[in-house]
Amino acid sequence: MKNFKASFRSYLNKLKFISGNNPKVMIYPKEAIKHYIPPQHKAVLIISCDLELIWAWRFAKQLNCDLEKAKEISGRERENVPLIIGLCEKFNIPITWAIVGHLLLKGCYKESGIAHKDLTRPGHFENKYWKFSSGDWFDNDPCCNWEEAKEWYAPDLIEKIKASRTNHEIACHSFSHIDCREEFCADRILRQEVKKCKSAASLYGIELKSFVFPGNFIGNLAVLKDEGFNSYRSEKDILGFPEKDEYGLWRVPTTDSIELSPYNWSFDYYVKRYKIIIERAIKYQRLCHFWFHPSLPRDFLEPFFISLFELINNSRKELYVTTMRDYCMFLESNATERQSNV
Repeated sequence: MKNFKASFRSYLNKLKFISGNNPKVMIYPKEAIKHYIPPQHKAVLIISCDLELIWAWRFAKQLNCDLEKAKEISGRERENVPLIIGLCEKFNIPITWAIVGHLLLKGCYKESGIAHKDLTRPGHFENKYWKFSSGDWFDNDPCCNWEEAKEWYAPDLIEKIKASRTNHEIACHSFSHIDCREEFCADRILRQEVKKCKSAASLYGIELKSFVFPGNFIGNLAVLKDEGFNSYRSEKDILGFPEKDEYGLWRVPTTDSIELSPYNWSFDYYVKRYKIIIERAIKYQRLCHFWFHPSLPRDFLEPFFISLFELINNSRKELYVTTMRDYCMFLESNATERQSNV
C-alpha cells in the first residue's frame, strides 16, 4: 500500500509537470517582458546555493537533532564545494552562494562564558524543519580556531569562492541560520545577525546585497531594507520575474529546487526534467531560478551538474546566466532608464 501511494504521488507530480502547472508559467503583458531580459537574450537563468555546513542541521527534525549526523552532512558539503567551484569555472556558470555568516569567521571565543554575547538569542521554537527545545541557541558553537572545527567555520571555502575565475556572488543567509519570521525572531535579532554578517564579510572585501532566508521563512523585511539589501529569494516554483515589494526590495522567485525526490526517479529523468524547464524558460521568455544545497550525495551531484551545466552552456546565446545581485542591478538600471525616458 505504501509503495502504491508513493508511485501514485510520483505519477501526479510528473503529470503536473508535463501539463506545465509546476513550475507555473506566469502571464505578463508582452511589452513588459523586454524590461526583464537583456535584448540579446531570450531568458534569464540564476542558480543559488545555500552553504550552511552544520548550522542548518544541528536542530533538524529529520535527523532527530543528532549532532553527529549533522557533522556528517557538513563534511559532505565541505567535500562538494570545491567540486562545484571547479565545474562552475569549467562552464563559466556564476552562482549566488547564500552563506551562513558564522562560516565567514576564522574563529570565535566566549566572553564571560557566553558565545556571541553581543547577539540576542531566539527563544525556544519549533517549525516545519527544526526543533529548538532546550539550552542556548549557541550551546554547540565550539568557539575556537576554524581549523579545529571545520563544520562550524569555512573561511577556506569563502576564499576559494572569491579566488574563482567565475564571478560568483556571496549573499547573506543570516549569521546563525535562524527562522527570520516575526513570530520567532524579533527585529533586533535579525538586525544584530545581519550587522554581524556584514562586519565579517567586509574583512573579505564583500558587500552583501542579496538575502536568502533560512528555511525560506520570510520575515522582518524592513530590517533588510534598513541594512542596505536590495533583494531576497522567495520560494514560489514559477517561471516568472522579480517584483518589488512594499519596502522597495526585489523579491526574486525560484523555479525549482535541485534535490533528490522521494519517488526514486531515474537519473535520466532528473536531467530531462531540468532540461525541459530551461527550454520552457526560453520559449516563454522568463526567469529560471534553480536552488540547491551542496550536501547532495556526490555520486548524484557531480554527474548531474555536469549534465545541467552542459545544457546551460549549449543555450548560452539564449540565456542570460547571472547572479541575484547582478540581475537586480540590471533591473535597477532598466528601471532608471525607463524613468528618464518618461
